[in-house]
Amino acid sequence: MILKTSQQNIPIDGFSKLRQFESELENEIKRLLNDSFKHIHVGMMLEVIDWQGIPVKNRNNASIFLEGSLDLLDKINSYISSRDDIEPYLRKATLLVKLTLTKKEMPNNQEPQAKHKEGDNTPDFFPSRPKFNFDQIILPEHLKKDIFDAVKILECKDLIYNQWGFGEIDPVPRSILNFYGEPGTGKTMCAHAIANHLGKQILALNYAQIESKYVGEAAKNLQKAFDVAKQTDSVLFFDEADSFLGKRIENVTQGSDQALNSLRSQMLILLEEFEGVVLFATNLVTNFDAAFESRILKHIRFELPNQEARAAIIKKMLPARLPLVEAFTDDQIMEAAALIDGFSGREIKGAVLELLLTKADKDNPNVVFSIDDLYEVLKKKKQEKVDLKAEEERRVKKKIEKKLKEKAEEARALKEHESNAKSEEEEPITSKQESSNIADQESESN
Repeated sequence: MILKTSQQNIPIDGFSKLRQFESELENEIKRLLNDSFKHIHVGMMLEVIDWQGIPVKNRNNASIFLEGSLDLLDKINSYISSRDDIEPYLRKATLLVKLTLTKKEMPNNQEPQAKHKEGDNTPDFFPSRPKFNFDQIILPEHLKKDIFDAVKILECKDLIYNQWGFGEIDPVPRSILNFYGEPGTGKTMCAHAIANHLGKQILALNYAQIESKYVGEAAKNLQKAFDVAKQTDSVLFFDEADSFLGKRIENVTQGSDQALNSLRSQMLILLEEFEGVVLFATNLVTNFDAAFESRILKHIRFELPNQEARAAIIKKMLPARLPLVEAFTDDQIMEAAALIDGFSGREIKGAVLELLLTKADKDNPNVVFSIDDLYEVLKKKKQEKVDLKAEEERRVKKKIEKKLKEKAEEARALKEHESNAKSEEEEPITSKQESSNIADQESESN
């Protein structure tokens, strides 16, 4: 184990404190290994790096394929989190804790239980620690209540299923939620916050990670994802829910249709059997299969923030250590929020980042920001949004005009074709009539 640093942002007494922490962390890991994880070897290196937004950052290779490594990592992280005495020394730098976990050769050469089966070509899925908590998200109170009520199914499992007897009606405690709404309104952040609230890891997946070019493989991949979530007691989160929960195709014409139907049927089965929390997120909420509708406990809509919510998000996104000419007042923040009507939380975060980039200069870090700087950036981002919308409207209009022109051309060609066909049908009749008239005239002459 070694502590590396080339940083000048650590106070003089900070180095000795971090050396002490390194030694104490090493002893704690040794204790954990001796107590419960004798089959695991841990290599560790501590490095002081540029500020990453948090005092201590952990980089590791723990996975379900090394039995017990995720539990060990949780215990190590709990110990690190309890050591808030080192944070005062990490105001301008981050301590990176690098952990390498490997299987120790045991006398009986026993293999980890989560080892791949021979010939298993399905992708690997790894849960992760949640990135967000509810303190970082601005949500309406009614929305928070809906979410907290839904996850009580696990927090109050014994009360609901055993004491009150709901287990006799439905023996599998599960909470399936669907988040829908505009992009950037916090659906993914909320999924992470729920996992954090429950003290669980999150296994976040999208359709591209499940689908396969081989017919039938997507259903196997989905099965594996649920298996990993069960083994690691993780919250399952599926983005692009409309791909998973759409109506099954009735008139199957090709292999891809059958594969999609198989995937959706498999999802129904797995949702019925899974004990825990499954979250879906989508920008669309139409075209869901009725079988999925009946299994979703709640559809929760995420709306674009109003002015008060936008002001709260701006406050949340402005870094506490941002150098200001003077502190921004609540009225100034409300005025800033009024400039960006229709912005999502993600767009506000992007605007704040752009504010920082306008003055970021590694050779001249001694800059300050004023409220006018914020106003200017927000006005610029608003105009960008207006311009993009206008461009999209022009593109759609052009596309519609092209379609109408193609339709008109098709109608003209069809009309011309029908006219030609009618002329060809009338021509023999006319010729026959003319021949008859000539014959009559010859007969009269004779």
